[in-house]
Amino acid sequence: MHTVTVLWARHGENEANVTHQFSHRRVDLELTALGREQAERLADRLSRRLKGDDERRVLFSSPLRRARQTSAIVSARLGSVVRVLEGLRELDVGELDGRRDPAAWNTYESVLADWRQGRHERSFPGGENYQQLQIRLRTCLVGVANEVRGGTAVVIAHGANLRAALPALAGVDHPGSDLAVGEFAELQVVTTGAANRIHLLHWR
Repeated sequence: MHTVTVLWARHGENEANVTHQFSHRRVDLELTALGREQAERLADRLSRRLKGDDERRVLFSSPLRRARQTSAIVSARLGSVVRVLEGLRELDVGELDGRRDPAAWNTYESVLADWRQGRHERSFPGGENYQQLQIRLRTCLVGVANEVRGGTAVVIAHGANLRAALPALAGVDHPGSDLAVGEFAELQVVTTGAANRIHLLHWR
C-alpha cells in the first residue's frame, strides 16, 4: 500500500481565460504576462510547501500549453523533471472546443448541472460524459501515486476537470467554485491494489 499526497495546481492565466474560449485541444494558447507571474508565485508557494521533501523527482503536467508553460516555471524552482500525461487534459467538451459564444457556455453549464443532479450519462456534444471523465482522472491519479510510491507529488493541470469529477473521485460534494488560476488543491491517494482510494484534503 502507498499513500501519496497530490498537490493539484491549476495553470496560470492564459489567453483563453481572457477571451472565455473553450480550450480542450483545438485551441491551445500561451500564458499571459499575468499568468507567468501567477506561475512564479505558485512556484514560490509549492517550494515552501515542499521544503525538506527529498522524494520529489517528477512533476506531472497536462499536455496543454498553459499547463506545460506553468510546469516549466514551477519545475525550474523545484528542480523537478516534467512528465506530460495525456490523461490530465482539460474536460473534453467536444464540439464546444474553440467556441466562446453564449450558446456554447449555456450548453456547458447545462451538462455540468445534469452531472451534479446524477444524470451522468449525458455527454458534451461529441465529448466525454461524467463516467469517462472520472475514470480518466482516477487512472491518472493512481498512476502518479504508483510511480511516486509515497511522499508528495505535484500535478499542474486544470480546475474544471477535477472540480467536475470530485464527487465520484473522492466521495465529496461538488466544491461549488473552481480553483483560481495559479492555486492548488490537496488530495491524498491511497493505492491498495484494486481498492484505490482518493480523499480531498483541501480545496483552495
